[in-house]
Amino acid sequence: MKKLTAILAFGCLVAALPVSYTVAAEAGPEDNAEAAEAESSSPRIRRTQTLREVVYEKLEAARDAADNGEYATAIETLQRLEQRKRNSYERAMTHNMYAYVYSAQEDYAAAAAAYNDVLAIRNAPDNLKQSSRYTMAKLYMVEEQYDDALAILTEWMEQSDKITADAWFLRSQIQYQRKAFDNSRNAVETAISMRRDSGRKVSENWYLLQRAVLFQQKDYPALAECLESLVAEHSKSEYWTQLAAVYNELGESDKELATLETAYEQKLLNKERDLVNFAQALLGKSIPYKAAHVLEIGMNTGSIEKNARHLSLLGDAWMLAHEYDNAIVAMTAAAQESGKGTDYLKLAQIYTERQEWQKAFDFSQRALDAGDMKAPYQAMIYKGLAQFNMDRLNDAAKTFEVASQYPEAKKVADQWHDYIESEQQRRAYIADAGV
Repeated sequence: MKKLTAILAFGCLVAALPVSYTVAAEAGPEDNAEAAEAESSSPRIRRTQTLREVVYEKLEAARDAADNGEYATAIETLQRLEQRKRNSYERAMTHNMYAYVYSAQEDYAAAAAAYNDVLAIRNAPDNLKQSSRYTMAKLYMVEEQYDDALAILTEWMEQSDKITADAWFLRSQIQYQRKAFDNSRNAVETAISMRRDSGRKVSENWYLLQRAVLFQQKDYPALAECLESLVAEHSKSEYWTQLAAVYNELGESDKELATLETAYEQKLLNKERDLVNFAQALLGKSIPYKAAHVLEIGMNTGSIEKNARHLSLLGDAWMLAHEYDNAIVAMTAAAQESGKGTDYLKLAQIYTERQEWQKAFDFSQRALDAGDMKAPYQAMIYKGLAQFNMDRLNDAAKTFEVASQYPEAKKVADQWHDYIESEQQRRAYIADAGV
């Protein structure tokens, strides 16, 4: 769980933040067809029967000034326009243009207030009021007024003939920020389902929000499905490694390894942590030879640091692959780097496998001399074996006697001690008998 949390934490933080809105752009038609339908009006004024020429020209002048960054001029133009007598539609469009100018300045509180003025005009067109509500929801979202954002978006939904996928996604964002994760999940799943049903590609941000919600709920099977969609539709290294981490959390080690292997073959594993995790997963499935190659290639390319920990892991991989020459090179470098008893112990183990008893003895003694081993009896066992095979029976018996003081080693140590005693007795009998 700790591993999974570390991998997902940053990504979830990003997904939790509201998508940045360039609210000034709300004035024009959106590239996104659904968003355009949801907002359904544009501050670029179109002449109608209820909008007089002189009012239209003033509104256009204010808009042009705002587009040129002349915000003071735009506000002054609108203030002069307010001195004229205007009908309901003209007053609504004036407030709408105020909101456009304030949004262009990123004064979202003032923009929201201006949109609220539009809603206050009883006879303002319904489509203008609806677009104002939808944009206000986004503005409140940016201003972190999540309860207000939810209230105005709910009002928009209640009066809308068609609730779009984008609107459901916005609702999910708001609910996520309110920590209403069940509601956020329902909304984002609705948005994703609607987008899929329309035959359009689901936005990466939508999956990221869904991922964040599912992680908060600790629904790892559903989180795996979400990440499967991400790697299929928006393939990135981080999504592959996160998917592997979720499989690990679910205890699906085969899927974890397959995921990491696919990412590795696609050259998507470039970070040291990910490459080392892949090597460890290979070792966990008893594929040491490939694990060693992953580590060695990473070290040769500079993707994996040649430190004691990584060299020790490389030594483990070569040892498990029975490539003892390579294992000795890696473990010798690890031991020289770390000076740890555990690394010297591994060298003692390798030389024991090779039946090179003097070196097995030397490195088991160095492991004990390091003084940092949590289980020193392990080195004592290798030391005793080396002594026995070098025909130093008295020394071996003493070593096993000391090892037997550790409960974990007592059975094995006593067996060896008894065997050595019997061997000594056998040799004494032969000597006495003159055989």
